[in-house]
Amino acid sequence: MAKLVAILGLPIRKETIMPVSIEDIANYVAALPDVRVDDTTADVFFFKGTEQNFPFATVVTHDQPYDDQSNLDRQGLFRLNIQTDRDTFERLFPGFDKSTSPAESFDLTAIDTLFPHPVYAKMRWVSVITPDHSWPRCQELLRTAHGQAK
Repeated sequence: MAKLVAILGLPIRKETIMPVSIEDIANYVAALPDVRVDDTTADVFFFKGTEQNFPFATVVTHDQPYDDQSNLDRQGLFRLNIQTDRDTFERLFPGFDKSTSPAESFDLTAIDTLFPHPVYAKMRWVSVITPDHSWPRCQELLRTAHGQAK
């Protein structure tokens, strides 16, 4: 394959990263201690403990009437959403005014790019559509969110 790519004059990536699948995310999060996974709908919710009051992360696979700014109805895309704390959110998005819509400052349809959640940014949720190169950062955020979940 590398020869074919070189012959075609295409750049060769030293490290090939395949987009992360929903199953990859579910397996990663489920391996954290005391996690419950609710995958009874098209979306996936990750809870810590048995009460399942509020998830610390979700995977959304389609648009909702109240949440359609990411255009998730595009073929093969999904959005990973992760709860963060104040410091993490402000470090990720310095100067972001939570009283404004994230759509005013961010492309909420961008793939593999962290952005404030289209609806829950005020609650310090972050999102990424179909993570790839951002997956290591997402893993860190998932571990932190899990550690802070009640």
